[in-house]
Amino acid sequence: MKGRSPNLQALENASDLVRRNIRPIVEVVPRDGDGDIKTTVKRIAKQIKTYGLHDLVLAFDAAPLAVRFGGSAPMEALNLLDAELGAFNFSFRPVVYPEDDPRSLEGVRHIVGAHHIGVCLRVNEPYVYNLSDSRILLEQLDALGLPVERADVVLDCGFIQDVRDTVARLSGPVRHLQDHPWCSVTIAAGSFPAPDFFANTPRQRVMSIPRLEAELWTHICQRWPGIHYGDYGVDHPGPPSEGLRPDPNLRYTVAEKWRFYRQPKDPSGRHHSFYRLCRDLLKSRDWPLEGPTFSWGDQRIDLAAREDIGPGSGAQWKAYSMSHHLAVIVALLEPAYVTQSAAANSNVR
Repeated sequence: MKGRSPNLQALENASDLVRRNIRPIVEVVPRDGDGDIKTTVKRIAKQIKTYGLHDLVLAFDAAPLAVRFGGSAPMEALNLLDAELGAFNFSFRPVVYPEDDPRSLEGVRHIVGAHHIGVCLRVNEPYVYNLSDSRILLEQLDALGLPVERADVVLDCGFIQDVRDTVARLSGPVRHLQDHPWCSVTIAAGSFPAPDFFANTPRQRVMSIPRLEAELWTHICQRWPGIHYGDYGVDHPGPPSEGLRPDPNLRYTVAEKWRFYRQPKDPSGRHHSFYRLCRDLLKSRDWPLEGPTFSWGDQRIDLAAREDIGPGSGAQWKAYSMSHHLAVIVALLEPAYVTQSAAANSNVR
């Protein structure tokens, strides 16, 4: 998930069940006005402390900083995060890529050695579909002084458009990874459209968008039991967009699709039409049987439908949507994880 306030607020308000069943990767992404790495890191560290996320096992991926601040920025950012959060006894898993220069990983080696929490190996293009063996990952672990049992591997497919093609291309990499006892192996993907998609579509009040990652997961369960699920929440996998002033909307996850609810702004340009949007959702089949108790986001939507809170703006709508999404995903996947865990314990015995 992008290291932005809506996503972190959704984590803050997640139920205990959700918190027990997720291991978020937080991407350290700069804002347009950030002039240096320290500004970005200090803001995210402050949000982590403000939102009380110390009890979550977070991984931080600082690679997005390299685009603006150069190739050394990710390692510098991870060291700064360790300094900012270490004083609060907050430990995290650094994210390392296969293409990272092993000679530049000394700072990461110090972090994982100090906190004993392991590392996340994130594999995306060009390696995700072309991983001919695990050697390149093992070399990174050697540089960090870690055994494979302390490494979580994420095969990140990014934005997907063809599920069957994705499954076929993953077969080789998954087969090679199964030769080693990793802490976990996750296949992550996302299919929520980029902002341009909505700018170029008719302004429907409710739109259905297929969640291809849900279809992908069905194939993964059948082919590779024990693999874990990962997605991009209610965000497009690409870089975050700045300066958008969207119409009132909710990206409402419903099993194998999103239901994109949208209302035009009021004639005055304000957001009071969000109240009508929420009332429409509550009257629809998309509203969960549990009602507002399903998630913090659904509680806020229910309050907005009754106009007991303000209509909010884009950041709040995204937080409500992400909160609901996390609850949906855990509700769908938790039985599978419980079954996998029981099977693993049986094998140990």
